[in-house]
Parts: sequence; C-alpha cells; structure tokens
Amino acid sequence: MPATTAPRTRSIARSPLAEGAAVGFGPGAARLRPQGVPGAPDCTVLTDPIRFGHGELLAELAERTKVGRHTLLIGAEGIGKTRILEDLAAVVAGHKVLLDPAEQKTVRRRYVTMPQKRGEAYTLVYVAEAGPHGRLVDSLAEAFHELGILALPGIPLPMRAAACAEYAWAEVKKLLRTVADRQEAVVASLHDLAGGGRAPRLVVVIDALDRATPSQGLFLREIQQRATIVGAIRSIPPSRSMRMFFATFGQIRVRPLDPRHIAALFEYFLQRYGITCADVHHYRREVIRRAEGNPAAMRAMMHDGAQSKLVTSQDVRDLQARDDAPFFNLGLIYVFFLIGLGALRVLMIGVRNTDLYIILTLLTVLGYLIFRVYRVFFMFQPKPEAK
Repeated sequence: MPATTAPRTRSIARSPLAEGAAVGFGPGAARLRPQGVPGAPDCTVLTDPIRFGHGELLAELAERTKVGRHTLLIGAEGIGKTRILEDLAAVVAGHKVLLDPAEQKTVRRRYVTMPQKRGEAYTLVYVAEAGPHGRLVDSLAEAFHELGILALPGIPLPMRAAACAEYAWAEVKKLLRTVADRQEAVVASLHDLAGGGRAPRLVVVIDALDRATPSQGLFLREIQQRATIVGAIRSIPPSRSMRMFFATFGQIRVRPLDPRHIAALFEYFLQRYGITCADVHHYRREVIRRAEGNPAAMRAMMHDGAQSKLVTSQDVRDLQARDDAPFFNLGLIYVFFLIGLGALRVLMIGVRNTDLYIILTLLTVLGYLIFRVYRVFFMFQPKPEAK
C-alpha cells in the first residue's frame, strides 16, 4: 500500500451521529502518527507516515466495519496494526487510501473508501489503549464530548450537542467527578445513540485491546452491544473471561510485510533521508534480514543512520553481530542430566558398591562446576553468512 494520509489528530466534527462522518479521539490521540505528508521536513524515520503493504487487510477491515462486524487485528508488536487502525480512521474521516497495483487486483478496487453521504457516514471513536480502566473510560468520555454526544447530568438529548460545545472538557470532568460517573455517562450516551439496540454506524476503535483486564468485561460488553468494536491485540490473553469475550470477534491476522514491500520501504528511507553507506548492498541485506518483515524494526534500525546521514562499515558489522550471538542454549539439557545424576546418587545410598557411589558424587559435582564455569561451550554459534 503506497503512501496514505495520516488521520487528523484533532479535527472533530461536532455533529449528531446521523449528520455525517466524524472521528473522535480521547487523551490517547497524541499517540497517533503526526499529521502530514510522507517525507515532510518535520518527519523522521520513526514518525514518517509512509505505508507499504497491508492494503488488502485495510480493505477487508473497512468492509467488515461497514456491515458492523466486531474485528480483531492480531499480530506481533510493530508489525503494523496501529497504522492499519489509523488508516481506517482516515478512511472514515473521508480520505481515500490508494492501493498498489497488486493489491488492486486482489481486492478489485483502486481505493479504500467509506460512505460519506448524510445518513450513510460513520462515526469513529479512537482509543489508544484499553487499560487501565480509568484511562479507557476517560478516553471514551472525552471523545464523546468532542463529538457532542456525551450524556451530561440534567441535559436533555436535544440540547446535548450545544452543551458539549459550551462546556470545555475540564469543566465536564468537574461535573463527572469519578470514573464511575464518567462510565455511567458513556453508557447512557451509547444507549441514547442506539435507541435501546445497536448503533449501526458507530465504530469504537481500541488499540492494545489485550491490555484490558477481566474486571473491564462488563463495560466492554456494553460497548460491544451498542457499537461496532475494532481492536488490535498481540495475542489472545490467557484469562478465560477475556478469551470468551474475544471469541465473539472476527480475526484478521497481520503478517510481516512481504519481501517486495519491505525492500520498497528500505529504498524509500534510504533515498528520502539521504543515507550514505559504503556498501549499500550489504547494508540492505542485513537490515532486511534482521527486520524479518517488521516495519517498526526496520525504522528503529535505520533511524540512527538517517540522523547522521552516514552508515559506516562498522555499523553494518554491528547489525550482523547481533545475529551472530549464541542462539541455542544447551544449559537445560545439562541441568536435567545433573539432576538425574544427583537422583541416582541418592538412590544408591545404602548400596554396598562404594566405588560407584563415589564416582556418581564426583561426576555430579564436576558436572555442576563445568556448567557454571564453562557455560559458553554449551551454546551453539550460528554459521556466518558468506559475504
């Protein structure tokens, strides 16, 4: 997926749910990528909003959102889940995301879009993380306030938008003093929007949803009953109650970028930020090999080089040396072997074969000392790649 526009971080439409597309952000909005064009002067390798790949996933996520299906993005840290959610927020806000030619053939469209006509547009609320509970409630309450849909004490529904526009968030927090008060206001807002059922065009996007705790289950289920939830997690949490909650979601696996996209991302950073290297081919090979399709890992590895505009041969060797470290430890095998010898020695107590008893004792002590002093010999070393 080529470059796309990052979602607007503070552009909020103060309109009722049915009057047009709107995007609300809670306190976590500051964690979104900066607004701007890829390669802008104020961008760095870490903040550049350039996107490559995952276009099919964004198209699938947009389609699932249109029909109101709860969806989880599942993938390793740094693999691109947050950026897909940001692109979804941008699409809901009215932006078009251009797919690359291969992705266009797969999804049979050129752009990923969402309806923007009056009565057909969606309202999206973005929350940066699900925990702790107070932060989640505050994020939703502030986002609802900015959208003009937060249920304030003593304010009738027809006057709610005007009241939210009149009162600043700091004043609203004085009216809703506790987390319980703000949670009650969020739930009341959801009930009013859904009319006792479910609001078909309200989308709640929660990043890092796996940080939610079992104690938040009832609140999350209340949101699930009234709106469409789109979340991102690294893996299904072990808690039984949370596993049952996530079982009601459809899942989209976010996999590492394919070699074509990760190579294109490398070339973009190399050219855009003027990185000079004595051996570009060696540098490219090591960065792509170590990144393993993870765009965040590639950004982290190329950040220092982009700042200094120079990557030396030693820098490249340092990248390779990180993978040349021992990667398989035989220590556990030796530990279990020594435990077995010790157990056998205990079982030999009372046996008249004194010589065998002495030998097993010496082997146990000697094996322990060897393992403690010469641990490095119990680890495999990777075979260096040919240059």
